[in-house]
Amino acid sequence: MGLTMGQPQAHGRAPRVGVLGGTFDPIHTGHLALGALFARTLALDELILMPAGQQPQKTGSTAAEHRLAMTRLAADGLADTMRAAGLRAQLTVSTLEIDRAGPSYTVDTMRALRTRYGPGASLSLLIGSDQLMRLNTWHAWRELFDFAHVCAAARPGFDRHNAPPEVRDEIVRREKTADEVQSSPRGGILIDDSLAVDISATELRAALAGAEHGSGPGARPPANLPAAVWQYIRDQHLYRS
Repeated sequence: MGLTMGQPQAHGRAPRVGVLGGTFDPIHTGHLALGALFARTLALDELILMPAGQQPQKTGSTAAEHRLAMTRLAADGLADTMRAAGLRAQLTVSTLEIDRAGPSYTVDTMRALRTRYGPGASLSLLIGSDQLMRLNTWHAWRELFDFAHVCAAARPGFDRHNAPPEVRDEIVRREKTADEVQSSPRGGILIDDSLAVDISATELRAALAGAEHGSGPGARPPANLPAAVWQYIRDQHLYRS
């Protein structure tokens, strides 16, 4: 699965596992805040950060080796933040999707993780509400609920009533509280509106390509980018225009 930090704290019950995947191109503080939010809300025993391999809906991503390296650097800082906040979740950086040949379909990932953690574990896919709004465009999206819960952090302007009808119907049918997600293995939808963070990786890449964020000694890191990730980007000369 990759890098792990800390020890799970299941205390004899079924484990609670959250999976935060994405292109992470680059990983930013919004991703980390979402992970920490659900680590607390769901009292997770393990939080998995999973850089995507081949994204079916995206092209031209930065090489997987760089995205994985940036994720590991960001995970170091997130682990410190979580410990300082009293969160005891084990933090894992997984290479499952990067190592798998072919497109990275989330349903395949969740199927594999369900096999690994067993039928009783509370397994949750952690996403932003923008992804929830287009969940119906994902490959075999309804099958996700056979393996996991879907937990979404609302971004500013989110309105569930604007979701596509089929997604809205699933929200109505499946919505659960945090306690219900913690105590059941799969099949629910949780929407958390306490974070309200709106950070765009596309805008970050544009900022990184700008002159004011160049490689000179006076270069400034964009807001919302972990310092270690910024340094890696500079060292590897990524996102140059």
